[in-house]
Amino acid sequence: MQKIQLFFIFGLLSLSISGFAQNADSAKSRQLDEIKKFREEQQKTLQLQKEWNNQSSLQELPKLQQQNKDQVAQIQASKSEADQARKDAQRANQDLIKAKHDLEAKQQELGITQRLIDSAKAELASTQGQLQASELIVKRTQEALQHQEDSVQLLKQSEELQGLKLKSQQTELDSQKQKNLFYLIAAGLALALLVVLGALLYFRQRAVSALAEKNKIIQEEKRRSDELLLNILPEEVMQELKAHGKTTARNYAKATVLFADIKNFTAISEQLSPDDLIEGLDTYFEAFDKVIEKYDIEKIKTIGDAYVCAGGVPTKNDVNPHAVVQAALDFVREIDKLRKSRTSAGKVPFEFRIGIHTGHLVAGVIGVRKFAYDIWGDTVNMAARMEQSSEPNKINISGATYELVKDKFACVYRGKVEAKNKGEIDMYFVEKAIV
Repeated sequence: MQKIQLFFIFGLLSLSISGFAQNADSAKSRQLDEIKKFREEQQKTLQLQKEWNNQSSLQELPKLQQQNKDQVAQIQASKSEADQARKDAQRANQDLIKAKHDLEAKQQELGITQRLIDSAKAELASTQGQLQASELIVKRTQEALQHQEDSVQLLKQSEELQGLKLKSQQTELDSQKQKNLFYLIAAGLALALLVVLGALLYFRQRAVSALAEKNKIIQEEKRRSDELLLNILPEEVMQELKAHGKTTARNYAKATVLFADIKNFTAISEQLSPDDLIEGLDTYFEAFDKVIEKYDIEKIKTIGDAYVCAGGVPTKNDVNPHAVVQAALDFVREIDKLRKSRTSAGKVPFEFRIGIHTGHLVAGVIGVRKFAYDIWGDTVNMAARMEQSSEPNKINISGATYELVKDKFACVYRGKVEAKNKGEIDMYFVEKAIV
């Protein structure tokens, strides 16, 4: 109700202020219009006077003077009205300022009233919260009482059940006394049976242990046998031989064969004892074995002082020419290392000629005794000719191999070189790998 009264007062004040402002603006507007009108008439009068002066008309002068007097009187009246309008405007401004002060006072009273209302709302909310808390406490108290009553009831039921259990236990005790005698007899029989079973289990365990030991020995012998076969045959050929008892030779369209042979081996062998000769060959061939294992190249055989290996067998691949040529470069490095070490140790160093050719061949195992994995075909003969036409610690490759590796290795063309039973063949010395 109080808010409605305040809004009504604010409305009246707003209307009063608006009326005062409109009256003041209206008085100023009228004053400005009269001033403009006076100036226009004065300009017309001056213009007429100039015209009369130019015409030298003295007859109109009294009339003009009278008009000037009338105009001055009108101006004075206009000034009086303007002064009155200014005073009215000042009174209107004073009334407006007073109305503003009254409005601000009413707004302050309204703010105080609003704060009192907010405080009352907060107290009401607090009282409602306390009332809800009290209701919750009463509810929990009732639940606790109900729980206590339920507990008392359960205790009574438990006492009744305990009495029944005591009676049941007495009955079971009587029955148990009768069963114990039976259990003693059964235990005696079970003990005798366990002794018999234990003896049987002991002897069986000994038999199982002996069998396991024999199996272990058999597995170890099998492993050693597989290792021996892997030193002779490639793994896939070995698996085929174990599965079927024989193997089938296979054709390879692109395989790369490497021959490495010692220069002047006959003269060196005459200077060394058999033990020193075998020790030297074993040192070099062991180094070669480690190199080809790194590049997945298959060792074929050693024939006296010749070392033969091939890439692309028994597993076919297209990169075997690169792998074999790279292995040959590693051979040269190993030969150089052994030359230095054997020279410093007072031993005779060996110099190897290396030859490589790529082409078609057949690889596999033939016969049924003393298995050996070998390769056949003109590619093998051509690789041997490349080695025979090579120079000490040089890698001589055929034109066929060069076309496959020229993008990876720097080679020097030797021209067409005569090869035994082959005529003139394009040959190249491999210098180094292209980084």
